[in-house]
Amino acid sequence: MSAIDPRHKIRKSALFAVPILAGLLLSGCSAATPGDVNAAVKDEAADSTAPLYKSLPESVQKAGTIQIGSAIDYPPFEYYEAAGPLAGFEVELSKELEKQLGVSFTWNNASFDTLLPALTTKRYDVIFGAVNDTAEREKTFDMVSYLQSSQGFVVQKGNPAGLATVEDLCGKPIAAVRGGVQPQYLEAQSKVCTDAGKQPIDVLTFDGNAAEQLAVKQGKAVAMLENYPTAAYFAQQSEGKLEVVSGLQVEKRFFSMVFSKKESALRDALGKAWQAIIDDGSYQAVLKKWDLGSIGITESTVNPVTAGISPK
Repeated sequence: MSAIDPRHKIRKSALFAVPILAGLLLSGCSAATPGDVNAAVKDEAADSTAPLYKSLPESVQKAGTIQIGSAIDYPPFEYYEAAGPLAGFEVELSKELEKQLGVSFTWNNASFDTLLPALTTKRYDVIFGAVNDTAEREKTFDMVSYLQSSQGFVVQKGNPAGLATVEDLCGKPIAAVRGGVQPQYLEAQSKVCTDAGKQPIDVLTFDGNAAEQLAVKQGKAVAMLENYPTAAYFAQQSEGKLEVVSGLQVEKRFFSMVFSKKESALRDALGKAWQAIIDDGSYQAVLKKWDLGSIGITESTVNPVTAGISPK
C-alpha cells in the first residue's frame, strides 16, 4: 500500500472526540455522532443526458442526488483529510459513478451500527463504504458487489506475540470494532479453539478504530483484525509502532453497496453504473492510483453470496 499519499492522515479530533463504529459490516469506521450529516456536497443540477440517468427512479431524478449512508474516517476507503474535505478511493470511485448516473452522491456520516437500521427507515438510499457482503445480510438487504478483499491482523512492531497462524489466536486478546464481521469471525474461531481443547480467544470489541489501535499499542490486545486495505493503512500511518502480520489473512469477501429490497430500480441502476466504470477502465485507474489494483473485480453482481459467486 506504499502508494497511499502520506498526507492523507485522519483528523485527530475526528478520531478521538466522539465514538466511532465500523464494521462491517464493514468493519471499522466513523468518528461522527449517529445522524451527523455533513459530508459532501451536492452537485448542481442533474444531468439528464448521462448514460444511466433514465434508469434511475423518478424520485432520485427529481432530487438530483442519492443519499449515501457511510461511516466515514475509515481510510483509505473514505475519511476526512486534516483540513476537512472528504477523501478516499471510494469517494473517487463515487465520482466516476456520478458521471454514469447524472446525479450526485450526498454523503451522510454516521456510526456504523446505525447505518442498516437507518436504511430500513429510508433515511438513506444506499449504504456505501467497505461493507462486507454476507449471506445473512443478503437475507434482509440487496447487495451489489464492487470490490473483494480479506481481513488482516495488525500487531505491535516486531509481532511480540509471534502470531503466524489462526491457531496462534487461541487464548489471546484480539481487538475488533463492534458491529462488524471481525468480532463475528473471532467468536467463531474462538469456538474452534475450545473444541480443540485450547483456550478461547479473548475478543475485545470497541466503538471504533482509534480505540482498537490504542489497545494494541498499549498491549491490552496482541492484535486487531481489520479489512486488509485499512489494516495496511493503519500500520503505514503508525510511525513504526504497528505492522501487519505477513501471510495471515482470513475471510475473503466481497465489498458491496447495500440497498433496501424495495428499491430494485435504484439497485439495478447502481449495478449498471459499477459495471460501466469497470468496463471503461476508470474503476481500475482509481484503484491503481491507490495501489489497490489487486482488490478489483471484473463483474459487479447482485447478491453474489446467494448466487454462489466467490471472490477470486
